[in-house]
This record gives sequence, structure tokens and C-alpha cells, in this order.
Amino acid sequence: MKNKIAGFIILLVLILIFAFLAASLQPSWGQVSGKVNSLQQVDQMVAEQFPASKSLKLMQVALRYFGGNKQQNGVFICKDSLMLDVKPTDLKIANSNMQEMKRFVRKFECPSYLMLIPTASAIQQYKVPSYAEIYDQKAFIDEAYRRMSGLINSIDVYPTLFSHQDEYIYYRTDNAITGLGGYYVYTAASKKLGNWRVRGLEEFDVEHIDYDYYGDLYDRSPYRMINPDKVSAYVFSKYRRNYIVTHYDENGPRRYYTLYPDWKQELGTTMDMLLGGMSPIIDISVTNSQQGSSLLIFGDRSVQSYLPFLLINYGRVTIVDTSSVTPQQLEDIFVEDYNQVLFAYSVDRFVLEDQLSIIKQLPINEPLD
Repeated sequence: MKNKIAGFIILLVLILIFAFLAASLQPSWGQVSGKVNSLQQVDQMVAEQFPASKSLKLMQVALRYFGGNKQQNGVFICKDSLMLDVKPTDLKIANSNMQEMKRFVRKFECPSYLMLIPTASAIQQYKVPSYAEIYDQKAFIDEAYRRMSGLINSIDVYPTLFSHQDEYIYYRTDNAITGLGGYYVYTAASKKLGNWRVRGLEEFDVEHIDYDYYGDLYDRSPYRMINPDKVSAYVFSKYRRNYIVTHYDENGPRRYYTLYPDWKQELGTTMDMLLGGMSPIIDISVTNSQQGSSLLIFGDRSVQSYLPFLLINYGRVTIVDTSSVTPQQLEDIFVEDYNQVLFAYSVDRFVLEDQLSIIKQLPINEPLD
């Protein structure tokens, strides 16, 4: 009851402020009553006559929020976070992605795995506005694994993430899992990929590289009353590893000798400090690893959260960002060089975006006579 009263008072105050500003910012129409010849002139006129339009816009958003509209521009506005509203109109894209995986396995006959990572609105449903219709990501994941059964091994991270739903496993302002969420994904994946011993979280040093991060959902949503995120880097502390991280993009290769290059000013954003950001192809070698296994990942940027943990089990991992890689870049990827292949995607990207038609371009390394 107290929250409702407080919300009503805030709403009333905002209405009064909005009315005052609207009245004080009435344009002098005598100055603009001449003929308007283009939309550009209209935009310029509005900018000149309403210098506080941004403030008014933010106030309008707040009024809508307190009025009960808690989904704006495809983003759920929750108590302490923003969440993507995953709404596929149909499953044509997802079905196509699954068909491409089947073709891949039949073509290359290599041990392959599928890992679909649910978004925050699925795992933390208790935060979503009560009136909202939430896409049933768990049902989709279960059906996808059923359809791939017999060809591709499934890695179901849903139960693990759900059991930790009250922890900081999703960013408040970004459509991604955090480093902690990535650890829990690793615990599920490690068991299925090789039945390796799962390392405890205490075996990793953690460094908080940003306490004031705002992500893609913050940019997309007009709502601003959300606290910034904390971005953390995890490094295995028991045995120090030496990494060579090579990015391949349209500008050619660039190389780092750490999983977390700290040249934020050069790289761009905080997220670009995780693995050096995303590129069409990223190749990571662990030069002092005693593990001989190699892993090829077809995936998206969710890899930035779990790979620093999963790397413990491998001597080499190559990531192909299927949303940006080109056929020419794929010519240098030979599936036969890897012990395992992992298809790993956030559910929203798997059902909404064509991720895998590009892998038709993968070459087959013919054996020499």
C-alpha cells in the first residue's frame, strides 16, 4: 500500500512539473509561421523552440512507467533492471538454424554440442511485470534439444541458471549474462563436454573492471531510473596460463597476450575488454597448457562470459561469430583440426537471427594421397 501511495505522489509531482515546463516552453509561432519546406526544417524548428525536449521526453517515459506501461521499445522495465522481451513471430529462423546444424554434423561427422542460453526474462520471471506475456524459452529449448537428439549432444544450462536466479547472473542494462552467470554456464558445460572436474569459484581471481557500465538495453530503452552494472574479469589462479588471443576481422589480425586487454580507450567499450571484444574469428591458444584438446565454437557474444572458465580444459579454442564472419574468412577454418564443436547461442539470437546459413561455406580438408 505504501508503495502505491508513493508511486501516486511521484506521478502527481511529475505531472505538475511536466505541465509547468510545457507551458513555459510554448513556441513563438509568429517566428515559425512561415512556410516549412522540409522535414529537416521541422526538426531544426523543434530543436530551437523546445530546448528541453529531451527532459520532457524522459518525463513522458516516467509518466508512462508510473501509469503502468512497463514495456517500452521491446524492453521490459523491471524493478531494478531492464530485460529484452523475446517475441519471435514464428520459428522459421530457428528451424533453419537447426537444419544447418544437422547438415553440418552429417557433412563433418565430428562430436558436436548445442547449448542454448536463456535470457533474463526466462530465468528471472519474477522480475517481469505481472501483466506481461513471456515467451516460453524453456519449452523451445527442450524441443530444440529433442529435435537434435541422436545427432548433436545437448548442454542444458537452464536448470543451473534457474537455481541461481537470485544472484547477479544477468546484467541490469545489457542483454547478456555476467561473469558470474558465465561461471554457472561453465559448470554445466564442463560436465557434458568432457566430464571434467568443475573448479570452484574460489579458484578464480576476480577483478572488477567497471562499476559504471550501461549496456545495449539501456541504449534501447528510454527509461533511465536503473543503476549501472558492474563488469568483472575472472582469471584461474591455481595454475597461471599464458594466452595468445588473435582476432581476425576486415582489418587483418590483431593479437593480445591476455584474456582481458585493458586498453579501453583503444578498444571502445568495457565489453571490448572481455577477450578483446568480438570479431568474426577469435583464436585462443594456451601456450603452457597440458590439455591437448581443441574446441571450435560457433556462437555469439555470450561466449565472453563463460569461455574464460571453459578454457581451463583446452589447449586451443576458436570462436566463430556467425553473425559477422564472411565466406572468405571461413576458408581458414578447418573443422578437422578440432576435437569438438560447440554451437552456443543466446535464445533470442537463435530464434530471431539467421546464424548458421553461413557455415555452408566451410571447406572440407581433403586428406593427402
